[in-house]
Amino acid sequence: MKTVRVYRNPDCPKCAAYARWHERLDWQNRVETSTATPQGHAPLRLGEVVVEDLRDFTLHEGAEAFALLARQVPAYWPLLALLPLPSLRRRADREMRGACDTTCELPS
Repeated sequence: MKTVRVYRNPDCPKCAAYARWHERLDWQNRVETSTATPQGHAPLRLGEVVVEDLRDFTLHEGAEAFALLARQVPAYWPLLALLPLPSLRRRADREMRGACDTTCELPS
């Protein structure tokens, strides 16, 4: 049963690649991805990701969105222990909120 929906910008190659990773690692079939605009939210910028908890339909952004996603995918569980570290939390927050400019690409 799907428990979270990951919304991403449809024109962002980096977001598309990350969405494919979430789907590959989601062997418990809990994550759904979407390129739609979340209800009650502005259109997503390049690199911006919003996670919706399908149990109560709340939207999460930034590091909180990553934490919710990580709790659903066992392969990400080790990252949950590191998320309280300020530098990693800031990075997760920045990545989920749209760290891209007009050329959002995966790092080489």
